[in-house]
Amino acid sequence: MFIYATIIISIIGLIIATYTDLKERIVTNKLNFTLAGIGILIYLTQSIIEQTPIPLILSILGLIIGFSFGWIMWKLGVFAGGDVKLFMALGALNPLTPALIKTTIFTNSTMQIFPITLFLYSLIGFIPYGIIVVTYKLKKNKQYRKKLKQEMKKRIIDGAKIAILISALSIIFEQIQITQIAILPTLIIFGIIPKHKKIIGAIIAITGIIISPTGILQKTTTTFVFIVFIYGTIKLMLSLRPLLETTVKIKDLKEGMIPTKTLYYEKGKVKEHNFTIKGIFEEAKKNKLNALKPKNIIISSTKARGLIESEIKELKKLLKAKKIGETIKIKDSMPFVPTMLIGYILCIILGDFWILFW
Repeated sequence: MFIYATIIISIIGLIIATYTDLKERIVTNKLNFTLAGIGILIYLTQSIIEQTPIPLILSILGLIIGFSFGWIMWKLGVFAGGDVKLFMALGALNPLTPALIKTTIFTNSTMQIFPITLFLYSLIGFIPYGIIVVTYKLKKNKQYRKKLKQEMKKRIIDGAKIAILISALSIIFEQIQITQIAILPTLIIFGIIPKHKKIIGAIIAITGIIISPTGILQKTTTTFVFIVFIYGTIKLMLSLRPLLETTVKIKDLKEGMIPTKTLYYEKGKVKEHNFTIKGIFEEAKKNKLNALKPKNIIISSTKARGLIESEIKELKKLLKAKKIGETIKIKDSMPFVPTMLIGYILCIILGDFWILFW
């Protein structure tokens, strides 16, 4: 009875939080503290009825663990303040991971790791949610959609060429009894060859076809589907970055906005850094990563909490001193609370995340 009550209240609370997060980009303290209070009250009632303090103790522990985990995520820049309090409230309502579907594989957990389980399931829930948001933005931008289609055509052709090359190498190595692991270093060598790539690639492909026409067709089809899915998805998401950015004047900045680039001080000057793998490698080559210490950073593009009041004031000072431009690019970030709702539903169905691997 009590577990059903907490689950229903948690879902209602998450639906309300999702609505306010999507509409106003905020989760109110009133909602968070109300949910936490209801959680404590429910387990207090259970303790009184069952004449044992354990339910109440577990609820308080859940609240503490939920807040602690949320606070750590906030310090790491993953959560905003409202997310921390919502995690705290859900911890009070769900001291143990709720599971309604019980089988020999999926059972109720006896470990107090609900906040971690919810977070992991929320990350899983972020995938379909993110695809929906990106698809919606892409649908609204016809010009960019047309450009993207042209880019993807080229990438699909490139993927087909790579698939044929990998399949041919696989067949050739099988014929001369060389391990398939050798395909990777061979591809790397092929990639750094300065000249005659087309001729060498054609020779490899023709050799594979001569050895096994049927085999190369089967291998190419399988490899092509895999490459296009992985390579195409990654490239698609990278190409969509401009759709998820907005140019904002410094004077119009608000708390919570997330910049697309990190600004930092280096020898009295303001520098910018793009936290991509390529950007990090470039900075490492120049031995400039030391400049990215916390004390040198003005604003960070990696913190989900976004800009805070002191950082906005610092940017306005820098603008006044003409050390930065009048505008800055801001990420059109996606609210995290809707993914919490998806993650919570997965918690109900599956139980603790770790059980999936036991």
